[in-house]
Amino acid sequence: MPMTGTFMLPQLITLAGANTVARCEDAARSKMSGSDQSSFQPKATTPDGIKIEKAARALLKSVLKQSVDDRREFGGVIYRDDTTGKIGWTGPFRGHASGRVDVQQDAENRGCPVGTTPVAWYHTHPVKEFYNIQNGVLITMGAEWDKFIGGDEDLSNKWGLTGYVATFDGRFWRYDPPPSTMINGKPTSEAFAKGRWGPLNGKL
Repeated sequence: MPMTGTFMLPQLITLAGANTVARCEDAARSKMSGSDQSSFQPKATTPDGIKIEKAARALLKSVLKQSVDDRREFGGVIYRDDTTGKIGWTGPFRGHASGRVDVQQDAENRGCPVGTTPVAWYHTHPVKEFYNIQNGVLITMGAEWDKFIGGDEDLSNKWGLTGYVATFDGRFWRYDPPPSTMINGKPTSEAFAKGRWGPLNGKL
């Protein structure tokens, strides 16, 4: 789920976190050019959509284990270069909690470089349950890990971005926001319209 508030800029990440991000990015690029995508059947149907979906899958696969081990969400935004059509991404950013990550969705151009268009975003759902201590008592709460609701849904619907999620059990999910129209330069979902959410074939 995306955070609101202070952006988690790269220079604010701890050294261990920064090293993790670098390793994840290298792994994602390796996976995109490697053979582990050969059995993946994307839901996307256009060449551009398939490239975006493969990027999301590779990014999430590269960071999921670390996300689960740390009990922290990781995520970022996927974009298309307006001139070359090349697919790139921000992050993966390490969240401050097991149910929150700031992907810089409120930054200019969703934190993506000038001359690019944000097309999707990705993040992990690393835990099945949240834990909290109240008055010395351990409280367990369901994490709704298999749902795309609240801030997740709001982000995709507000900006018209396809949402990709990796859950702790290794599944790869996709959310398609409802049809939208542009108002004041922003996509605005049609009233009462619902997006589509579900797992894609093949585990990460």
